[in-house]
Amino acid sequence: MATSDGVFISTSTDNVAIGDKINVTGTVTEYSGRTQIETITNQTLVGSGNQLPATKVLYNADDFNWEQYEGMLVEFDQMLYVNSNYNLQQQGQLSLSPSRIFIPTNQALPGSADYFSFVSANSKPQITLDDGITSSFFKPLPLADTYGTRRTGERVRNLQAVVDYVSFKYVVYPATAPVFYGNSRPVTPTQPDKFNLKVCAANLEIYLTTSFGQGYGPDSEELAARQHTKIIAALLAIDADIYGLIEIEQGQEALKKIVNALNSATVAGRYAYVDDGGDIYGTYTKVGYVYRTDKVTPYLSIKNNESPSPLRRKKAQAFTLKSNNERFIFSLNHFKAKSGCSSASGDDADQGDGQSCYNATRVAESNSTLNFLNTNKTYYNDADVLIMGDLNAYGKEDPITTLINGGYTDLHSAYHADSSYTYVYSNQAGYLDNALASLSLKSQIAGLSVLHLNADEPTMFEYSGSAYQPDMYRYSDHDPVLVYLHLGENTNVPGVENEEIKLFPTMFDDYITVANAAGGTIEIYTLNGVKILQHSIENNENHFDISDLQLQPGAYIVRIDASGKSKRMIIFKK
Repeated sequence: MATSDGVFISTSTDNVAIGDKINVTGTVTEYSGRTQIETITNQTLVGSGNQLPATKVLYNADDFNWEQYEGMLVEFDQMLYVNSNYNLQQQGQLSLSPSRIFIPTNQALPGSADYFSFVSANSKPQITLDDGITSSFFKPLPLADTYGTRRTGERVRNLQAVVDYVSFKYVVYPATAPVFYGNSRPVTPTQPDKFNLKVCAANLEIYLTTSFGQGYGPDSEELAARQHTKIIAALLAIDADIYGLIEIEQGQEALKKIVNALNSATVAGRYAYVDDGGDIYGTYTKVGYVYRTDKVTPYLSIKNNESPSPLRRKKAQAFTLKSNNERFIFSLNHFKAKSGCSSASGDDADQGDGQSCYNATRVAESNSTLNFLNTNKTYYNDADVLIMGDLNAYGKEDPITTLINGGYTDLHSAYHADSSYTYVYSNQAGYLDNALASLSLKSQIAGLSVLHLNADEPTMFEYSGSAYQPDMYRYSDHDPVLVYLHLGENTNVPGVENEEIKLFPTMFDDYITVANAAGGTIEIYTLNGVKILQHSIENNENHFDISDLQLQPGAYIVRIDASGKSKRMIIFKK
């Protein structure tokens, strides 16, 4: 039947328990769209301890009749992802859907048919999980974990909840405490077994040492101290050999303060920074290098690329690895942001293709970076180049395509296909913090990982947030990106790159084996297109235990993407 078997009763008394069977006399009304019984004149207990059956449902945003289940206990017979925790603190709400939602231009070319398909899919309503508490900012948060957080990307299976219509939208209240799993808070980066250099690019979200209260960055010395504490905790956990730091406001003074803190926390003289000779003042963010003196040495002087503006945000510095005297060029960048669109005009105006405003400037910066690096390959006498930084462009956008067409490999795509992200905006994930390798360096790359300290965390944990904690979580709004190098050695496994991707068995119980797809991703879909698994393939042969998915017998679609190769096939659960 397409009508609800449940109804809400509005009463000022609380004299019933779960499992009670009651007779009620009252008036049926509509309250802000919710059907309910109110003005209760009689309430009689018939029996207690009854088992309330849950109606199993499968949520599909294209075809789901909420009204049919209003007031009922339902069980979502599927896995659901947390895509937004924006209203967790104030309203006790999370947004859930059957898959992780990605920025359209992170997955498809701007303006393409696939892009508009993603836009349409992303605009569909999600499930609003509400804690059922009417007061705001309730403590402790019922939907949070023991750390007080609930991260986007976490999952829940077989959620049992009661459907309600409140404030002109449908919400669900958990019948029992939901058991979330996956994407837990990381402690250290995931890294390959073999590498000799770890490089990190990290956006610090306007790190200030002075000039507080200007409308950007910390508004006071106290908040700046909080920001500093969180950033240092993160950098120590990352433990990189070279840091490319983005959005430092006072340039050399900022680098000096960070280096002093790292040395105080570890060993005197372990860290140093590259002095670019620039002015420490000015209301613009800069980029800069911090490195371990026992691991690398800067080679020759730093180079600045000031065209086009913004200034002080595109640099190059070569480093020599002390252990084997190998060298590479680290190109660190922060391209023009997508904000301030009201001032954009001409080609920089928003073209409606998903790339927002100032895309033409970012493309010009990509072209300028290519020319700048071609010149500096001669200056540094080396063709090994690693481009990193906040390019303010998602994986399939024009600035990244320009760099790829210029001979560089997108390492996010190479190692994690379309599952990589460093930033969450409007419930959608994608990577603005890029890493690309020149042809000669590509064979010396051992891996790329993103340490998800920030993008998945609620904003309340920021240095200015009401739930501030002196730890590394939510030290910025961008996640740090780590690239692992094995300078001087070819990291490609001989013969594997040209071998066909293998997937077996095709009739499976609780495991799947994938071969010849290292650095790629595996995804499993239901036949109606619901994604139920997405996982990175770390090694040349990976075994995936999928028993926690509790798949029903039947057919499923498996998709594997790795290094430009792909394989899709139907497999069967016994």
